[in-house]
Amino acid sequence: MKKLITILTSISLCFLGLSCSKKWLEQKQDIKLIVPTTLNDLDLLLNADLFQYDGRGGVETSCDDYEFTPDQFNQIPFGFDRDFIIWKKDRDYQNLNLVQQNEWKCAYSQIQVCNVVLKKLSSIERNASNQHDYDRIKGTALYHRSKQFLNLVMTFSKYYDPNTASTDLGIPIKLDDDIAETVQRSTIEQTYKQIVLDLKQSSQNLPVSQADYTRVTKPGAFALLARTHLYMDNYADAKNAADSSLKYNSFIQDFNEVTNTSTSRPLNIQSKEIHVRSVMVKSSSNPTTGRINTLLYNQYSNSDLRKILYFRNETDGKVTFRGSFLSSLFTGTTTGEVLLILSEARARLNDINGAMEALNKLAANRYKKGDFRPFSATSRVNAIDIILTERRKELLARGLRWQDLKRLNRDPKYSVVLTRSIGSEVYTLPANDARYILPIPQFVINFNHIEQNKY
Repeated sequence: MKKLITILTSISLCFLGLSCSKKWLEQKQDIKLIVPTTLNDLDLLLNADLFQYDGRGGVETSCDDYEFTPDQFNQIPFGFDRDFIIWKKDRDYQNLNLVQQNEWKCAYSQIQVCNVVLKKLSSIERNASNQHDYDRIKGTALYHRSKQFLNLVMTFSKYYDPNTASTDLGIPIKLDDDIAETVQRSTIEQTYKQIVLDLKQSSQNLPVSQADYTRVTKPGAFALLARTHLYMDNYADAKNAADSSLKYNSFIQDFNEVTNTSTSRPLNIQSKEIHVRSVMVKSSSNPTTGRINTLLYNQYSNSDLRKILYFRNETDGKVTFRGSFLSSLFTGTTTGEVLLILSEARARLNDINGAMEALNKLAANRYKKGDFRPFSATSRVNAIDIILTERRKELLARGLRWQDLKRLNRDPKYSVVLTRSIGSEVYTLPANDARYILPIPQFVINFNHIEQNKY
């Protein structure tokens, strides 16, 4: 009965504003058959629509890529979004509605299904006839669980600092399918250790390619591992993971070949550059209601094709973002991000020529043919400056800027005080402020009695 309740709870979470795999439920008409018993059952559970969604909408809303007039600010429909924009301390985070999905709930509903799948896998014999499917399902579950752990720690915890990671609060590491299990916050060190462990195992089990672009593969697992190591300042490991991802998929979309530039979304979600379909569950209103920060927009030269493909000109002379692959903002990894991670990791490790080589593989496909001049650097610092500029321009509206601010603010050279002017009101967020860590939703605190972030 306990397992049945667990499975039913997982399924109900799948349907909380999203549709789970109807095929699986149609095959299990009898309630007594709800408990998954076969590899096919587990495969269908992991093919639920839920798994294409990420959190990080709140941190995208909070970042410094957007600006607002008073009218634009007041057009934003939800109060909690306006709270994020002005970095309000007491944000109304617990009142996210069901359509938008609470980011905490979205993550842990996926984690719960992954734990159900992994628990059941342990009771199914892996043999010569099922090993391909068995490994793929295991790798997929580990990938999605680790991705949500990473989203959560990026949003609700401090940046990884090896000096304090053993005591800084991470997030609850839920590894069991028992919904009655008492959970507490782990440390940041324990959190990242679990993420790395899951992704290493995932990369070993996933296939190199799959026919359906909604399913993750080996290069995608290595890409997420590279992202994780970058956000731990583990540059050697980030470089190795990026190299492994590129070994299996080094395709870069040449923006010179994109011809449908007049459409609302000129970039293709099915590009081989994208590792897996993944979008924000709580889409930020900023890209459509606000305007792209003028100083940021001016960093795109006229020979940069992203200036054409990423932006839409508005009647007020400003621009909004249109460079996502779907109606919601894309959050997944791409070959472009992997090359940027590789480039930065090499630069941090004093391989300047190698850093520029990786960066130019990307840039040659982002600038107009004939106008592009390969980047070169005279020093390690110069190389990092160039790479970080290209990183921000390439990964705009991916839900990554906030975490980049958290890591770069620790370096006085890159530290910034964020300023948002809305009419006569000016709001500021100092570097390393506690508000860079979002508050855990109050209903979680009330139910589990875990420790809230302090402000």
